[in-house]
Amino acid sequence: MSFFHFINCFALSFAPYFIVYKYSGINEYSSIWKCATASGGYLLTQLAKLLLLATFFPALDGEGFSILPEFLKSCADIVDVIGLHLLMTNFLAGKGEVRIVVGGLGWGLAHSVAHRLVLLWVGARGTAFSWRWIQTSLDSSADLMMIVSLACLTWMITRSPNKTIVSPVLAMCVFSTFVYQTVQQVFSLHGWGLLAFRFVYSIATAFLTVIVYSANRTTNARKNE
Repeated sequence: MSFFHFINCFALSFAPYFIVYKYSGINEYSSIWKCATASGGYLLTQLAKLLLLATFFPALDGEGFSILPEFLKSCADIVDVIGLHLLMTNFLAGKGEVRIVVGGLGWGLAHSVAHRLVLLWVGARGTAFSWRWIQTSLDSSADLMMIVSLACLTWMITRSPNKTIVSPVLAMCVFSTFVYQTVQQVFSLHGWGLLAFRFVYSIATAFLTVIVYSANRTTNARKNE
């Protein structure tokens, strides 16, 4: 029974990535190796981020939650924007839409593997059933929406004439972890409540990203007329 529970959690965590790859149409424009390239870019970026945190924020790992230190640590997530920008600009080919989806998909898959695979293998195979692993698996879908939104906004930030519109939504993505931690501590959200908030926040960010992307395309179309 524990093994089947692990299989269910594994499917909840990683099936959304397969579905997006299969039915978004990017498999017609880009091979799976491009997604693997994006995953490799994620790993290198996280290594750079860890070195940055260890170098400049070594004294911020005290006990308890403090807003200012956590905010400063969250600023290191700007490295993700830099890494995604370099990845999509220099290592991925094709139209902008293809680069966004491939970059976001590969980046998100590597993020999910790094944060969930070992936890699920150790925890979901335990003898005692726990909803915690179902929640952890469902959280992968929220992360997928957030990371694809981050990739889209990162692509637009250097190309859009409306940077004042793109920047606030990009900040929502970059500091999403800080927002989650703050809401969890201030409102004592845990379990399903925290998961629901993460989904609402991710959906809202994705919705705003679609609006910004549509506005950017409309502006570019008018310029080309």
